Amino acid sequence: MKKVFSFFKYIMFVIFILLNNNSYISLISRAYQIGKGKKYINKCLEHINIDSINTNIDKPKISVIIPIFNCENSIKFSISSIQNQRLKEIEIILVNDFSEDNSRYIIENMRKYDNRIVIINNNKNMGTLYSRNIGALLAKGKYIFTLDHDDMFFTDYIIYKMYIIAEKNNYDIIGFQTVYSNKGKINEIYDEPFIKDKNDKYIIQPELKFLSVTNKDAHIWGKCIKKEIYKNAISLMGIKRSNTYLCYGEDDVIVFMLFSTANTYRFIPIFGLFHLVSKQTASFKLSDNHKLFAKIFFLDLIFDFTDNSFREKKFVNKFIDAIKNFISSKKFDINKENRIYLNKTLEKIFNCSYFNRNNNSYFNKIIY
Repeated sequence: MKKVFSFFKYIMFVIFILLNNNSYISLISRAYQIGKGKKYINKCLEHINIDSINTNIDKPKISVIIPIFNCENSIKFSISSIQNQRLKEIEIILVNDFSEDNSRYIIENMRKYDNRIVIINNNKNMGTLYSRNIGALLAKGKYIFTLDHDDMFFTDYIIYKMYIIAEKNNYDIIGFQTVYSNKGKINEIYDEPFIKDKNDKYIIQPELKFLSVTNKDAHIWGKCIKKEIYKNAISLMGIKRSNTYLCYGEDDVIVFMLFSTANTYRFIPIFGLFHLVSKQTASFKLSDNHKLFAKIFFLDLIFDFTDNSFREKKFVNKFIDAIKNFISSKKFDINKENRIYLNKTLEKIFNCSYFNRNNNSYFNKIIY
């Protein structure tokens, strides 16, 4: 009896320690969330119960947009993770970016069983930025989520939970945690790098815009966004920019525009998305020319939509250094179009207050 009582006291002591130590509680909570998420992923990889899908939604609460290009091996699992969501008032917008494999056949077959699926077929390969923008402009839901073709929602309640939080608090954008797999290794992403901790965080303008500029690795996935904010961001970019072919760094571009347009952003430390890092994706197959163009495009965009207070040493050098590495490489050949665009953008930089004060001769040599 004494042994039982001693064991019971030991268990109670352990529980007491755990309850009074936030780090232990956080570890247990994280382990539980990830374990539950893996079960949901496995469910989505199995057969979908089509009978449980409500196919008569006139006014969807949420629109989920997926750009599709040659993704026959993954797209049905991504769509399945949407179909299995507890919230059924969902519009699933699939933008087929002129796929050359069986992707179009797969999504058209899935639409036969779920008329919440809307298919948009580009008449040529237009790139990820354009495809997402077209989906957002045609969306009917009040809020927008975007997925890559190999992303999957990590729980069956994440869309509902984000919708309720957004409605209750009238947030423009809500970010949540992402689990990603790279070469079979599971890692965690805590939204943008400016979220230094794993706690609930609330950001408003003008800090929101500034942090989006200095962000190193923005992600459009893992966010619940008001449709009007998304549409306003596209409108602000203009027709020419929003229709630009871009499959590299396009997340940086649209996140900057969204965070410049939005007034409120809430980061919530809940795992909601599984992101697969795959070398089959378009960004891994692009030429250095396209990658340089994407960096120039983003830099040009920032200089047009920020005031002089942003164009100081820390900000300017961050982007110049990235471009300098490209154009100083002997292996890199800048085509005529990119060279003209590069010169035009660098001229903007040299007119900013930082360069006027410091007369940086090195960068002047680059442009001339």
